[in-house]
Amino acid sequence: MNAYSDMLALPRPVSRRHPQMRRADRAKQFMPFAALTGYEEIMGEKETLYEPFRELSEEQRDRLDQKLYRLHDLLTAGRRPAITVEYFVPAPKQPDPHACLGQYRTLSGVAHKMDLENGTLRLDGQAVPMDDITGLWFSQGVTKGQKA
Repeated sequence: MNAYSDMLALPRPVSRRHPQMRRADRAKQFMPFAALTGYEEIMGEKETLYEPFRELSEEQRDRLDQKLYRLHDLLTAGRRPAITVEYFVPAPKQPDPHACLGQYRTLSGVAHKMDLENGTLRLDGQAVPMDDITGLWFSQGVTKGQKA
């Protein structure tokens, strides 16, 4: 027989000083925890696909500059046009500083302000660096929006 066989038939001891723990609270003690803080974020970055920066041709750059000047004129005149902007976001912590890897993102909304000193375009509360813009399209005509 087992050394503890005489104890198997006894009822479970109940403490008068400490109330019995609820089952849900007891289960929480054995739930997994994050032993490595930030590990999931790092692994998520590794899974993100990055692509190299595509240099614009001289003709593409001229067309983009014309659209940016047009947008600036509209904003100066008190208009708020609806636009779509494509821009490049560099990848964080790039292993090779010479390889400019990142992601191209597209943002649509109403243009509010073009800050030439800081080089940013404000679009529905978000600031997009103008140096990173690779495409600009006016949505539904030129000046869908309200007077400022």
